[in-house]
Amino acid sequence: MPLLEPDPQALRPGRERTPAPDRVPDLHAKGTSRRLREELTGILGPGKVLGRISDLVRYASDASPYRFVPQVVVVAEDIDDVSAVLSYAHGKGREVVFRAAGTSLNGQAQGEDVLVDVRRHWAGVEVLDGGARARIRPGTTVVRANAALAPHGRVLGPDPASAIACTIGGVVANNASGMTAGTTRNSYRTVASLTAVLPSGTVV
Repeated sequence: MPLLEPDPQALRPGRERTPAPDRVPDLHAKGTSRRLREELTGILGPGKVLGRISDLVRYASDASPYRFVPQVVVVAEDIDDVSAVLSYAHGKGREVVFRAAGTSLNGQAQGEDVLVDVRRHWAGVEVLDGGARARIRPGTTVVRANAALAPHGRVLGPDPASAIACTIGGVVANNASGMTAGTTRNSYRTVASLTAVLPSGTVV
């Protein structure tokens, strides 16, 4: 066979492969358990707890190749909701994962227990000191934050490739930087202060 002649056999897999199973685990087949749903609804109020199987599957994937189905999804509206969920989970020995944009390539936005949505009600930018500082909520995209700073000739330090979709919460949690930021303008060097909620539910 001539050196540059295509070899059709080279394009065929070495063995037959079956599709990977993609079935929702039996544990989640009926959605969130009634007890878990009622406990969280009693703490947070109606409309903040998602437990249908369609909701769980919708939050089971992010930009990574992984898939973990949560047992329940909480749509937190404010810091009091976050505090209440963490306090509840701490007392029950449950795990909590926070999710905003879900642009993670390594599965950080997925969890198999309590998943908290901190994007829907968590966007907003307040520019301070002529653009030298800004108070930015975790559900705000990097592009939106930079648009608010642009009239002042400023941009954020981190410059992730997914800036149009990723949000500040994930950027800070992962110490994101980007091609133009390096180690001198990454998230940790950009943040001056932040409000955090400890696993106990204490706000600091």
